[in-house]
Amino acid sequence: MFLSRIEIPWSMVRNPYDIHRGIWRLFPEAPGESRQSGTEQRVGFLFRREAGLVGQSAPLLVQSRQPPQPADGVKILGCREFQPQPQVGQRLAFVLTANPIKTIVDAEVAAKPNKRPNQQGQYKCRVPLLDEEQQRRWLIRHLTAIADVEAMTVVPHEPLYFRKGQRGGKLVTVTFEGVLQVKAPDELVGLLENGIGPAKAFGCGLLLVRRI
Repeated sequence: MFLSRIEIPWSMVRNPYDIHRGIWRLFPEAPGESRQSGTEQRVGFLFRREAGLVGQSAPLLVQSRQPPQPADGVKILGCREFQPQPQVGQRLAFVLTANPIKTIVDAEVAAKPNKRPNQQGQYKCRVPLLDEEQQRRWLIRHLTAIADVEAMTVVPHEPLYFRKGQRGGKLVTVTFEGVLQVKAPDELVGLLENGIGPAKAFGCGLLLVRRI
């Protein structure tokens, strides 16, 4: 895998949906992301937005299977290849910006004529988890068979508003920071490669770890 630091212009940052499209410019030969479930391997990239100033180019951290290629309008500040090799019992510091959600029956399906049911014939929708304790439990569920969470803090963010075509949307995101102890190294590598949770096109899901 490759970890890159890049900068994108403010014109892409104003609508968060454009950030993802801008990053794709760095991978002209990569196939489009086609995963249908979390069990399939990710072929694209994961990213997170770093702290930046309003109105200026935004710094991003991008993790990919291929090295980025130069592209107009996007600056590559640095890139390194890495291969994580966690060990059973190893303690790692982690950081993750995520979109914790739950899936419920869609009570407003009558107002959505184009909505399709799932394979079980049910109409479901995702809603954000707003309570901190629910957010903590959400992450622990994703890690329960892979690592024990020894410590965790949850940092909330302002809602993220975006537009996709004529449709607007809003995401609720938080950043988890803490310490975990590895139980299943191979499965942890899978999480590092494929990310955690939804809204990856909006900078969520990239799990970063380091030795302590």
